[in-house]
Amino acid sequence: MMENKRKLILDCDPGTDDSVCIMMALTHPDVELLAITAESGNLPSDKTAANALRILEHLGRTDIPVAQGMLHPLVREYPKDPYCHGEDGLGNHFFPEPVTKVIDRFPANVIIDEVMKYPGEVSLVCTAPLTNVAMAIMMKPEIVPLIKEIYHIGGSYGFTDYAFTNATGDNPMSEWNVYVDPEAAKIVYESGVNITTIGLDVAFNPEAVNLSDETLEQIRRIGNPQAKYALEIIDYIDKNNSIEEQGIYINGPIDTTAMCSFLCPDMLTTKEIKVAVDTGSRLTRGMTIWDRRDHFRWENLHTIRSAVSIDSDMYQKVFVEALGNAAGES
Repeated sequence: MMENKRKLILDCDPGTDDSVCIMMALTHPDVELLAITAESGNLPSDKTAANALRILEHLGRTDIPVAQGMLHPLVREYPKDPYCHGEDGLGNHFFPEPVTKVIDRFPANVIIDEVMKYPGEVSLVCTAPLTNVAMAIMMKPEIVPLIKEIYHIGGSYGFTDYAFTNATGDNPMSEWNVYVDPEAAKIVYESGVNITTIGLDVAFNPEAVNLSDETLEQIRRIGNPQAKYALEIIDYIDKNNSIEEQGIYINGPIDTTAMCSFLCPDMLTTKEIKVAVDTGSRLTRGMTIWDRRDHFRWENLHTIRSAVSIDSDMYQKVFVEALGNAAGES
């Protein structure tokens, strides 16, 4: 029954990995997907919204509303994603043009309306820059304590070396989602909302999020369209975003760490940290600066909760379950 399900808004920029998250949200029996709000991130929002519609049509779920955000971040120009999502943004699946259309509502209004309708019940899984969420908070700050929780793929903090060796923003120190719209990330991170960030320390840690051969075989055995698509995306990521000469092999769709963490928060070990978002220097724009000093720490910085590590076995188990094997059977 719907009233027993966890209410979710997916704020995303599909994107290969985001598209798998959409399928997980549609398939998992405990989730009621209220809406998809499309960001400019991996691609401009007109393309990410269209890709969200394509995924919904592929699974026959055109009942889910999709709202399109701005074509650019709050302040800066829109940068081009260096990460490879294919010519169509969906790993070269080349689905037909969507028949359904985006709704005639701005994403910030969708977020505000749903949170006000279900105070304390709506979670946001954010796998993109935070432009839509920041605008919602600016427009109606009263929603902050009414949002149940936010899981955001965002930042690189230094819990592991992968925070910086696998930096995805277009400078040496940043993660893509924060780099695209650091002003938005600053607004959301400093708002006091109940947020857990999953940085590159965890989300791009191949020791934790690479999917094992056993897990891939379990997904093959599910046999539904979601599982088939996920396997194709995993194969695309492995072939196009691994760096063979450096021994870096990545097959896990990064954004699924946020979706799986929402589904099973116990898989994350988190820490409350004092963080500032750099919105200035070209060298460090979008850097999430954690003041970890023992002495002279800036106590005026805002506190967020960030993932220190992820239980790899639990992540892979939930990944399989969310694609349709609800019993987690092998």
